[in-house]
Amino acid sequence: MDNFSVRSERNFHNLVAKPKRMHLLDKPNGYASALVKSSLSYQMRFTVQVLEEELCATGDPHVLQIKLLGDDSHEPSSWNLFADGVCVADGSGAFARECFCEGAEVFLNLCRDAVRAAELRQWSQREYELLSAVRGIVRV
Repeated sequence: MDNFSVRSERNFHNLVAKPKRMHLLDKPNGYASALVKSSLSYQMRFTVQVLEEELCATGDPHVLQIKLLGDDSHEPSSWNLFADGVCVADGSGAFARECFCEGAEVFLNLCRDAVRAAELRQWSQREYELLSAVRGIVRV
């Protein structure tokens, strides 16, 4: 009889799915940096920057840009990855978030594979530097 009088601890109202935790490629080192670095947009931009540096270090430099569409300050609705001005990959913001929820380097590996698959022209270091300078001018 006592079992029936015990009230259940579980609340069946306002049930919501908890968002999956993102694995961050650029880990925050304090509260203020966590506010910035925990956003999907930041992690996507940082990933592309890491990949460009990696390509330069391995002797296969390419100018990479990621265009975030929608609310790019936090959660973009979609994105396009450009390598040397050519769109090599695109997708939804939800897909990118799933990549980061799966692992910190999943989106990096996806971008790396897309650049490789594009079979882009091999640039010399000097040509890369000129293209990179043009990218900086275009942003202004």
